[in-house]
Parts: sequence; C-alpha cells; structure tokens
Amino acid sequence: MKRYIVAALTLTPALFLAAQAQPPQRDIPTARDLTPKMPAPVAPFEWAYPVAPPNLPRPDMTALHTAEGADPSIKLTMRQIGDSFGPPDWYPKEHPALPPIVAHGEKPHVPACILCHLPNGNGHPESASISGLTAKYIVEQMHAFRDGDRQNIRAPAMIEMADAISEKDLREAAQYFAHIPRSQQQWIRVVETSRAPASHVGAGGARFFDKGAATVPVAPDMIYEVAESEQVELRNDHVGFADFVPMGSLEKGRAVALGKHGTLRTCASCHGDDLRGHDDAPRIAGRGAYYLIRQLADMKYGRRTGKALGKMSEIIGKLSDADILNVAAYMASRNP
Repeated sequence: MKRYIVAALTLTPALFLAAQAQPPQRDIPTARDLTPKMPAPVAPFEWAYPVAPPNLPRPDMTALHTAEGADPSIKLTMRQIGDSFGPPDWYPKEHPALPPIVAHGEKPHVPACILCHLPNGNGHPESASISGLTAKYIVEQMHAFRDGDRQNIRAPAMIEMADAISEKDLREAAQYFAHIPRSQQQWIRVVETSRAPASHVGAGGARFFDKGAATVPVAPDMIYEVAESEQVELRNDHVGFADFVPMGSLEKGRAVALGKHGTLRTCASCHGDDLRGHDDAPRIAGRGAYYLIRQLADMKYGRRTGKALGKMSEIIGKLSDADILNVAAYMASRNP
C-alpha cells in the first residue's frame, strides 16, 4: 500500500504540470451571438442579402422525400435534410469521397460544408459558389472571416466556423472544393429582360417562382435570382438558379469588365483572360450575381477589409452602384 501512495504522490506534480501545459479553452463566438453585431445590408442592394421571412409555415418534418434524379431508395425527412452535421449527398457517385469535415463537420461549431455549399460546391444565393476556387484562396478567405475582415448579415455562421475549424480540416475542405471539375460548375442561367416571372423569398432566403403566369418589371437597379425548382429546399444539387437582369446590363457590365473606358484596370488583368481566377484572384465567371454584388458592395462600403480586399482596393472606389450591378450580371452570364 505504501508503494502505491508514494507512486501517486510522485505522479501528482507531473499531472499538475501537464494540466498547466494544456492551452486554455477559447470561447468560440456563435452565429447567434454575432448576428446582432453585423452591419446592416448596404441600402441599394438590400435585396442581394436574402433572409427568410419570419413565420413561414413549417413543413412536415416527418414526411419522406427523394430528390429528383437521385436513387429512389434514398428517402429522407426534412429533419434529416436540414441536419447540420449530416445533410444529404443525393448523388455520391458524381464526386470523390467527401472528407469528413465536408460531409459531417465537427460538433458543435463547424457544420458540414455541404449543408450550404452542397457537394458540388455551388451553393445557394445566401451562401457562395466555391467550386473551382483555388485551395489557397479558400483558406485565405476563411482566415479573413476569422480575423474580422469579412462582415455582413450572411457572415456569422462562417465566422463561427472559421474560428473553430482546425487548419488540417480547413485545408482538406479547400482541396476538395478546389478540385471540383469545370463541367460541374455551371449553376446560373442569366436572362436579360424587362420583365421577370413573379417570385417571392421563402425558406432559407431563396427566391421561388410564384404560381401562375404573372410577371414583374425588372428595374435597372434590381436583379431577381430565382431557384429553378422548389427542389432546392431538398438541397438537390442538380437544381441551380436563374438571374433575371435588366435590359442593357450585360453590355454595360462588359464595359466595366474591360476597364470602364480606360478608367479602371480590366477584370482580366487580375482574374485571368477567361475570368476563372489567377494567382490570388478568384474565379468570377459564372458565379451568381447576388454573391458578386454582396462582395463588391461590402468592399465599397467597408464591410470587407484588410487582406480580404486585396487588389480591389485600387478599383472599388471608382465603381458606382450601377457599375456593381451591371458587372455582376455580366460575370454571372460568363461560362465558369
């Protein structure tokens, strides 16, 4: 017995020192706590920061659903479809094995990447298309969220994740999305028109077509980004979005992209001749207009700062709000 007491006393200082050597637990800011601290959307583009209306009817959480085109044996409830740590992968044969952090995240602060960005990386209007971006750029942007350089009402979930995710998991996720083939990056259909089908903002902040044949004017300062089908509520990554953009916006946007008659650097000078990204400049061709507008507006009005602003600091102050809308429409219309 005496031998065990001596051994225990000998170990106690070592255990005490080991406990002291452990790094202190950090308080991870939660999206719920961060949301009230975020700046309001930039007034001219409030519509590009979609938020689900309050008091929407709740769907039957126990009814079973299958995404159109998926294996009919896969049947999930809306509760399963909305599971932050196990959202659906309807087409597992269309991509390499998902890294665990991409498929399941890490509780409690890091939801699965595919919950918002989907297995093909194209996401919905409230998030971002990250397919085909370089791994280096994805990592840099997560660090920007972590460091407070990217803030808007869509940012709190990303800030929470960026603060909690390990560098190893972040790089694995970045590598997965960076290697999504170009053939799977087409996600946006652009329609230049004076009138668009009537639509409404619904679940998840996505915009859906109204029933019937009613149309609404497309004003010069408005874009409607509408889900091609209500299947987006099932997180069906075969269903993209349509951007209904104002008449004349594509040609005006092309002029901005080409340097605004010599007053700016061309977009291609940083983003590459095909606008698919170059060095530390991301792909901008074929990305949704809402996302592009948010980024340009956040840069112009001080919501996106520091390294996250990059070379755009030389350009953004020279862009009018009309320029931002028009160049976003033009970029969305380009092949990714």
